[in-house]
Amino acid sequence: MVEERIYFGTAGNDLVIIPAGHITATLCPELKAKIQGILDPDSRIGSLRFDLSSCDYMDSTFLGLIVYFSKAVRSLGLSAPVIHRANAQCKSLFRTMGMLTMLEFSSEACPSPMAGQELVGNEAISAGFLLDVHKELSLLSAENDERFRLLTDALTESLHSRSEPIDKDKEPESLLKD
Repeated sequence: MVEERIYFGTAGNDLVIIPAGHITATLCPELKAKIQGILDPDSRIGSLRFDLSSCDYMDSTFLGLIVYFSKAVRSLGLSAPVIHRANAQCKSLFRTMGMLTMLEFSSEACPSPMAGQELVGNEAISAGFLLDVHKELSLLSAENDERFRLLTDALTESLHSRSEPIDKDKEPESLLKD
């Protein structure tokens, strides 16, 4: 199995994200922060693409982050993110989470970034970050809401016990806000 890593960069006006290996929550906070800095109304990004040809598996945190990114590009007036060369297991995860209609799928090769950055993880993951991405998934369907209810309730309680006010019914934090 390939060690977990994510490479991202631009290819023309395309922002390309290339996850490799078994993608888990450890890379997600840094990826979100980096992509937030790129996706803004003044950027010249014309599309968001994911090259999943080297991705073996994605956990729910990464899937929730893809939902964030999908909403972010739509808010910029761009088309749905394009998923290139996803394997059967990754396609099954998208289907199970109810994400098929918010993404485009392609069996063609993804454009390769000219230059970019690689993330290798080890960053601590906050309860707030985990709650936000899992709320994104929960909002997609009643099945997802049930699937992640114990986790989101536990994360909400964890944040509440730290005296951080949180509204369980609030929409997840927008990707484009800091």
